[in-house]
Amino acid sequence: MSLFEQINNGIKEAMKNRDQLRLEVLRMLKSKVLAVDARGNLLDAEILKIFKTYFGSLQEALQEAIAANRKDISDKLKAELEIIQEFLPKPPSLEETKKLISQAMQETGAKTKKDLGLVMKAVMKLNSDVDGKLTSKLVAELLQD
Repeated sequence: MSLFEQINNGIKEAMKNRDQLRLEVLRMLKSKVLAVDARGNLLDAEILKIFKTYFGSLQEALQEAIAANRKDISDKLKAELEIIQEFLPKPPSLEETKKLISQAMQETGAKTKKDLGLVMKAVMKLNSDVDGKLTSKLVAELLQD
């Protein structure tokens, strides 16, 4: 079953269960897909890319809500993020991320912080599901000044 079909089925379930928040989030995800292709005829990889972008924008909004001390908004955004995460692939663990980084550093021959971009690009090629911020932080710690 494709991601688009999963979203449609999720919308039906949310309507049956009268789960308003889930219904809103799933409809938003569907609208994001339909904005790109009016029939929803996209590959799952393209749909995942759309979902990841939306997930990132919600994370930024969550950080702003927390900074503004808006608990009501931040709670809703956290719930929305949890629903979207159900459709995203699980990111690799910390240990797996470290292994990917060391492999990428060996492949690129990176030694200094100037090579951070090369290592990040290589890591993303190996596994695009890694957490970019965590990976960047770990790479910066491993590379010398």
